[in-house]
Amino acid sequence: MTPDPRRARRGFSLIELIITLVLVSIIGVASGRLLMSQTRFYTRLSAQRDARSVTRNARNIVQTELSMVEAGGGVIAASNDSITVRMPYAWGVYCAGSTMMRLPVDSAMYAMASLAGYAIKDTTSAGVYAYTATTTAPTAGTATDCTTTAGITAPTDGAYLSLSPSPTGTAGAPMLLYQIITYKFAASALVSGKLGLYRRIGTGTPEELVAPFDTSTKFRYYELNASTAQTTVPALANIRGVELKLDAQSINRSSGQSAPESASISTAIFFRNRTD
Repeated sequence: MTPDPRRARRGFSLIELIITLVLVSIIGVASGRLLMSQTRFYTRLSAQRDARSVTRNARNIVQTELSMVEAGGGVIAASNDSITVRMPYAWGVYCAGSTMMRLPVDSAMYAMASLAGYAIKDTTSAGVYAYTATTTAPTAGTATDCTTTAGITAPTDGAYLSLSPSPTGTAGAPMLLYQIITYKFAASALVSGKLGLYRRIGTGTPEELVAPFDTSTKFRYYELNASTAQTTVPALANIRGVELKLDAQSINRSSGQSAPESASISTAIFFRNRTD
């Protein structure tokens, strides 16, 4: 006799189904926990990277400019949360009369600068810069003041500038044009409850560059003949460098963490052309 095919077909028993469901559930829960753990780990790594990025960006921005400040006159105001400096943006030499021979400079930086004055260096052993405040834009200088009177010729892409008021100095003395720059840590407009780093040119509107920072972020200062930075602000003429204490944080708090991720660095910036 031919067996009935319907009788030969056999399905899963209830016990087998229950065991299968239990095993699938265990595997699913384990996989879910592993995925959640990896997601949290990745999120935390991303937050740590963001915090480190904040410190690096702040350091690079400030270091690039403050390293050009002249010692013994470049700093005009300082505190633990801000520093205001005379920032050089063009260099050259004094010729004669009112004429400065300007060396080649980045055209974009030169065009965006806001003139606050010029400085001319004493060619004696003191070697200090005397600063003159002026907002009168330079005009085309008299080339013969340099080429004939002082024997100085501007290189390619250089220029002869006429300054007002007229400089007083020795032919060939180094000169610079400067703008006023203020860096300040203040309440962030981007991240509530945190500090942001602001940059202001002259009396213009401060621009928030990077955030967030913890309230422990500050400027500390190196004083003349001192090897360590101090919180107390020295006499401005004795400031020879700045220490940036940057305590940055991530913008968002990672899942499972009680606080945002943080990254702290301290970096020292010493002013160029130190006289001592």
